[in-house]
Amino acid sequence: MKILFILPEYYPHSGGGISTYYIHYVKKIAAQCEEVKVLIGSGYFQGSSGFKDKNIKTEDLKPHLFAKYLQQFSHLRLTPDYQRNLAAAWAMWEQSNAGEGYDIIECTDFALGYVPWTIHHSKPIITRLHGSYGQIERYEPQLNDKFNGDINRKTELLLLNRCDQLVTHSEQNCEFWQNIFPNKQITVVLPIYEEPLNPREVTKENFGIVCARIQQWKGPEQLCEAVELLSDPSILIKWYGRDTAYSPESSTSTYLKKKYPTVWGKTIAPQIALPNQEIKAEQAKAKFAVVPSTWDMFNFTLLEYLSVGTPVVCADGAGSSSLIKHGVNGFKYKATNPKELANCLALISNLDQQAYQNMINEGFKTMRTTLDADVLAEQNFSLYRQILKTFKVLPSNIYLDQLFKPVYNKSTTPEILGTFPLKIIIKHVLERIKQKISR
Repeated sequence: MKILFILPEYYPHSGGGISTYYIHYVKKIAAQCEEVKVLIGSGYFQGSSGFKDKNIKTEDLKPHLFAKYLQQFSHLRLTPDYQRNLAAAWAMWEQSNAGEGYDIIECTDFALGYVPWTIHHSKPIITRLHGSYGQIERYEPQLNDKFNGDINRKTELLLLNRCDQLVTHSEQNCEFWQNIFPNKQITVVLPIYEEPLNPREVTKENFGIVCARIQQWKGPEQLCEAVELLSDPSILIKWYGRDTAYSPESSTSTYLKKKYPTVWGKTIAPQIALPNQEIKAEQAKAKFAVVPSTWDMFNFTLLEYLSVGTPVVCADGAGSSSLIKHGVNGFKYKATNPKELANCLALISNLDQQAYQNMINEGFKTMRTTLDADVLAEQNFSLYRQILKTFKVLPSNIYLDQLFKPVYNKSTTPEILGTFPLKIIIKHVLERIKQKISR
C-alpha cells in the first residue's frame, strides 16, 4: 500500500496537534506500507527541505509553485487566509503529480488541503477531522471574522462530504460532524501515541503544568477564575505556550494580567514555549497537569502527561476527556464551571501518596490498553482496505469546478471597493496609516 499525506505541518517544522499526531501515526504504519510520502505545506509554510527515513519520504511545498497558484486565486484577495491556503492546496496537488503512483490520499480538514482531491476525485481520499477553520472561528472570539468563517464553512459543507472516508479522534467531534453530514459515516479512531511509558518513580516538584497556546478556547480565563476560588494560594501552575492576540490592542496574556492581577503572572506563571524534549522533562516533574480547554478536538497533551506519569485534571471541552475516568486515572470537570475545576485542583493537590501512585498507574494502564498502538493501527488499515474496495471515481461538477479550481483572472478588488461609501474607505486608510506609523 502506498499512501500520500497532504499535511499543513509535520516534523520538524511544528509542534502543533496535527504534527504531533502524524509524527506518531506515520512512523507506526510505515512499517506495513510499501511507501509513505508526506508533502508539507500551507498558505503560511513553504520550504525546500525534506528527508527520507526507510520508506518514509517528506517534502516541503515549493515556494515557486505556491506563488504561481496564489496569482491564480487573486480574485480572492479580500480573503487572504483563504486565498493562500487554497493556493497552497492546489500547488501541492501539482507538486505530487495529482497523486500519481499512490493508492490513497490522506488530508486534514485544517488548511484546505483536501480541496483539489475532492474536485478531481480520481484517487481514494481520507480526511482526518482535526479541527477545521470553520470550527475554530466559532470558538475563537478574537477572530471576530464571520466573513472568512462562513467562506470556510461553505467550503467544508460542499467538499468534505465528497471524501471517501471522514475520520476523527473523539466522540464529541464525531457527533459535531455527524450533525453536519447526517447521511455520511464519520468514524472514530483514537490517536496512536507511542512513547516509552515511565513507570519508575520520578521526583515530582510541587507545581502544576499546562502546555497550550495562551488562547481563549484553551481555557486560561476559566483556570484563573478557579484559582481565585482556591483557599490554598501556594499552588503554582506553570503555563507553557506562546501568547496570542486577544484583540487588535492586546495579547491574551496582557488581558489576563489586567483582569486577574493576583493570579495571572503569579499563581499561574506563563512560561516561554520549550522544545519537545525539554517540555517532556517539565511534564514529568510536574505534580499534576491541567487541560482547561473550553473546546478542543482532542488535545494530545493529555497523552503526553499520562505517558510520563503525571495525573491530569481535564475539562470535558477537550475531546480527549473521554479517556478520563473521574477519580480513577485523573479528574474531569465541566469546562464552563470554574468551581468544579477548583474542587478538582484541591483534590489532586491533596491526594495521599498511595492514591496518587494509583492514579499514575491507572494512567499507564489507559495508555497500554485503550490506546494500544497495534490495535489502533489495524483499525486504520481496515479503513484503508475498505476505501480501496469501495472507491468509485466521482464525475466532475461544473459548479464546484468554477468555485474552487484555479483561474487566470484579474482581481476584482478595485471593483468591489468601488461599491463602498468613500467615508468608509477614507476611515480605513487613516487607520492603516496610523498602524504603519506606530510600528
